[in-house]
Amino acid sequence: MGSDYKGNKPNRLGVKYAVNGIVYAFRSEMNMKVHFVVLFIVLFCGYALGVSATEWMLLTLTIGAVLICELFNTAMEHLLDYLAPEIHPTVGKIKDLTAGAVLVAAFTSIIIGLIIFLPKFLLIL
Repeated sequence: MGSDYKGNKPNRLGVKYAVNGIVYAFRSEMNMKVHFVVLFIVLFCGYALGVSATEWMLLTLTIGAVLICELFNTAMEHLLDYLAPEIHPTVGKIKDLTAGAVLVAAFTSIIIGLIIFLPKFLLIL
């Protein structure tokens, strides 16, 4: 494999396949739907409360981290179900670990969201 290796698909279609993966995860995973609902709530609140550019950057990074973790979790679950369709304790541990990564990212994003939004909400009250 040289530096010109493009895999088994034309390079120009990479974005299409990536979008297909996101759409698949959204359609098949309830947690991904929940993440997107929260994403839109955060976007609305950020716009309505006038968050700063720095706060937008932090919100964007945390939202991205949660979605990335959820995509990797979904991919790992499908890979393990394909490779080991029978129940296996090691497979269960791996799935628990990837789900744990999503949970850590989600809790981190909640903490960052509270740090950014709570003072703004308290000023309104």
